[in-house]
Formats: sequence, C-alpha cells, structure tokens
Amino acid sequence: MKQSLRFLCMLIVAAAAPPIAPVLADDPPWIARGASGMVASDSVQASRAGLEILKAGGNAIDAAVAVSFALAVTRPYSTGLGGGGFMIARFADGRIVVQDFRETAPAAAAEDMYVIAAKTDPTRPASSRIGHLAVAVPGLVAGRCQALSQDGTISLSRAVAPAVRLAKSGFPVDEHYVEVTREVLKVYQRYASLKESCRYVYETHLRGGRLRAAGERLVQPELARLLEGIAENGPDFLYRGPVAQAIALEMKAHGGIITEKDLGDYRVRLRDPIRSTYRNYELIGMPPPSSGGIALAEILNILETVDLSAIAQRDPSLAMHYQIEAMKHAFADRARFLGDSDFAAVPTERLISKAYAGGLAVKLNPDKALGTDKCGTPGLPEDRGTSHFCVVDRFGNVVVSTETINTSFGSLAAIGEWGLILNNEMDDFVTEPGKPNVFGLVQCKRDAVAPGKRPLSSLSPTIVLEDNKPFLLLGASGGPRIISSVLNVLLGVTDFGLSLEQAILMPRPHHQWQPDKVFFDTDLSRGVQPPPEEVRQGLVARGHRVSDKRKTGIVQAILREKDGWIGASDPC
Repeated sequence: MKQSLRFLCMLIVAAAAPPIAPVLADDPPWIARGASGMVASDSVQASRAGLEILKAGGNAIDAAVAVSFALAVTRPYSTGLGGGGFMIARFADGRIVVQDFRETAPAAAAEDMYVIAAKTDPTRPASSRIGHLAVAVPGLVAGRCQALSQDGTISLSRAVAPAVRLAKSGFPVDEHYVEVTREVLKVYQRYASLKESCRYVYETHLRGGRLRAAGERLVQPELARLLEGIAENGPDFLYRGPVAQAIALEMKAHGGIITEKDLGDYRVRLRDPIRSTYRNYELIGMPPPSSGGIALAEILNILETVDLSAIAQRDPSLAMHYQIEAMKHAFADRARFLGDSDFAAVPTERLISKAYAGGLAVKLNPDKALGTDKCGTPGLPEDRGTSHFCVVDRFGNVVVSTETINTSFGSLAAIGEWGLILNNEMDDFVTEPGKPNVFGLVQCKRDAVAPGKRPLSSLSPTIVLEDNKPFLLLGASGGPRIISSVLNVLLGVTDFGLSLEQAILMPRPHHQWQPDKVFFDTDLSRGVQPPPEEVRQGLVARGHRVSDKRKTGIVQAILREKDGWIGASDPC
C-alpha cells in the first residue's frame, strides 16, 4: 500500500520568462509545463507548498523542505515526521549533496529479537511490522532541518508554515486516503488489542471505524502543535525535548525499545553518490543503505551491451525479456551483498562496474529465461507508505527526494499528544534468517539487525544528466517496484524516444529475483496499460512466469525540454 494519489504543481517565474500555458490542449491533468521551475509530488497541497516558496524567491532546498513537511500532513499513511529517507541535490555549480536520513535501529536492538518475540507470543501480529517494537529511530526531521540550515535561504519557521496551516485548517481527503484507511481498518479488526495500544491512528484516521468519505476535511491539531514546536525550536524539540520524552514513555508502556538517548544520538549521514553512465547520459543515484543506485547502475550497464531500441522495434517481447533478465541479476546481487555500508563491506565498485555487467550480459539468452540460481554472482563470498518528489528552481538547482514510514501508517504506533505516527522500518532488516520481508524481498546477513544500523532500502531518487546538465529527475514509491518503475520510465525516455507521458503509461515489467515471477503495473481505469498479448506470450515462450497480480509503483518525474520543464505525477 505504498501508493498515493498523484498530483504535481507547475511554476512559471514571470521575471525569468514570459508566461506560458501551464499545459497544452491535449495534456492530461497529471502533466504540467513550466519555463523556469517545477515541483512534482503526490499531493496537491504539498506541491502548492513548494510552489509558494519558489514564487517567494526560495531555492530548491527551501521548497523541498516545505514539500516534505506538508507531506507529513497530507500523506500521513505514506510518510511523516516519524519516518526517514534520502535526498540528492545537485546545485547549479555542479556540487552534489547526498543526504541519508534513514531510520536507525535502537541501541537495545538485537539480531534475534523478532525470532524471540514470535516464539513468546505466536498469536500477536508480526512485531517487526506492527506495534512499538517495529519502530526505528526516525530521521526525517533531522534531515530536513540540516538541509535547510546548510543550503537553504529561508528560516525553518517559513518552511514549516504551509504544513502548520494544513494541519490546523485541514484539507479534503482523497479517494486514496479512503482506500488506505479501509485496508488498515481490517488490521485493527483482526487484532483487537491494537485499538488500545495503537489508539491514535484508530481514533484520528479511522475515526473508530467510521471512515471518512472522499472530500471530508482532515484536521490534525496535535500534529500542528508538533510542527509549531519544531518551527520555533528546531529539531531538538523532537530529538531532545518534550517529544523525545513522550516517545520514550510510549515505548516503555508498550514494549518498544527506543530511548531518549537513541533519539538524542541520531545523526544524518552525508554520502558519496553512486555515479554511473548509460549511453550518453550520466546518472547520480543513492548509495547504501539504499539499494536503488547500485541496482539501477547494474541493470543499465547490462542493457547497455545490447541495442535495446532496435530490438524493441523488431521484437518488443525480446526487449522486455532483456529488461527482466537484467533486473533478476541486480535483485539477486541486492539480496546477497547489500546492506548499511557503515556496518558491512559492500562491493559497490565491483557491482556498478562495466566489466562486471559485461560478465553478466554474456548470460543473456534471447530464447530462454535464466534460472534464478544462476542470476547475479552466487560465487562471491558473503559476509507499503512512501512518497517521492522532485524540485527544480530558477537558479539551476535540482532536488530529488524519497521518504517513507514503510507500510501504510507505519507501525500504527503513534504519540497521540503530538500527532506523530511512527515508522515500522525495522521490517526492512533481516528479521528472521531466510524469511522475506513484507515486500517479498529476501536479504542477506549484511542486513541483519544491529544497534545504530540503517536497514536496506529500495528508495531510488535519481538525477540523469545530459551534457552535464539536469535532464531527467525521477523517483518512485512502491517497495521494490520503486527500482523497476524508475528503470522503466528512464528507458522509455532515453532508449525508446517516448514523451514523459508515454514513458509513464507504457507497460512496466518487474522482477525481483525472488519470487521467480514477472509482475506488471496495470490500471486500465487510469490509463496504465498491460503488455500486449503477443508480448506476454513472448515472455511465457521464453520460460517466464507472468503473474496476474497487479501491484503498482508510483513515479514522480521532471524532464528538461527545449523551452523549459515538463513534470508528471503518475496517474496510476
């Protein structure tokens, strides 16, 4: 359920360019055009918050921080102040800042903690996914405040102001909010004890089982108080002040292990980007503990060895077959070798090298799918809520950022007096050896639980450069489908010559190595097409198992055009 209603806002800076129409006559409502800047997010209110800052003269960092705090209000099931994420900023002078504000395991965390919890009470919900033991130390507030203080131009109170207004005055919820709350209500109905231990989400967002209809206003006064406290006092209000005290008390009362010291010790990490090339483009991606940058580089390096465009014109099913095979290799290596590089040696340079990809590319068989046991390099020694947005400003700075609380409403645990919903990112660790996480991903010992460690992620904020200038900004939500969604839209633009709209609407194959199945993003009601039957049959003939299940990744993207920028927010 890591999905959200798609929307974007477009900005025209009148002083920088003559006014133009926001859309062309035949553009769908989820496409916008701008001469000097753009904000693309999955919330209309959050996009407007960023637009407000840009129109007032702020830069891309200023707008990104405003968008993020607004998303905490309007997409409380996908992201929020109790979560974390990643951000890549490229400035007009070429400087790159890669920020890791991923959540961390508490000091009392242990590798076998969830195995022990399951044996203690087999009837309780999975403690790595639901409840207070699932919560990792949040990093979003620290990350956003640090970015603003280092590269922003406005005050924190100004950046948070739109979010405060949204929380106080409320906003009309959409169909997706209703859909998510309906699904989450089923969890509460299955586990009656959650109505007491995870009361805030049940009473505020599910209204005790009387769900809101689309269009009804959601007002969050407790969250407004928290936002005002952060705006006035900075991140210490959450990490060292009254909110930290409230979190520690809540944890102690309900079996969680986060302490005030855990919160006070949290630090944002600045990372070196994953830099790779694909044909005539340069990619800037996120390094571990994100798997997105490495996986995309590996997949594209493999595909660079074939003329994908020519193959697609001759046999579309063969082109898709090669995409799937490349994904299988990358996800196999993700499972075997990736984790928090602060805790384990990750063979990054080898995995993103052209030579390594060339060795994998020789395994590409045009007539047959490779067995999963032969994907990646087995011989090397081993030691559902998300939101993405993109920002371009008139100064030439760009930002891509993906943030999350993991599944819908995270752990369901919250600090009710502050309206703070807490993540369940601990499930992104290996919680039981050999057991897949909620997204079906199997991971290695490098991703085992350890104090202070950051769990492996699929978040894939990506900047594509052409002639050393920002060309395409994109990212997605949707668990492991984040990687394949970004890949498919990128290939649509770069290899297949599609418009951004066409690239988003084309069929998107997904294969994550395990399970050995091909999935497609499909939603006919919103224009996202399944593969043509002849393509599907071509895949089956090569030995692929094509699933009928439809699980969708959601893309936000901005593309440079001759006269400015075009932004798109996935309609599916």
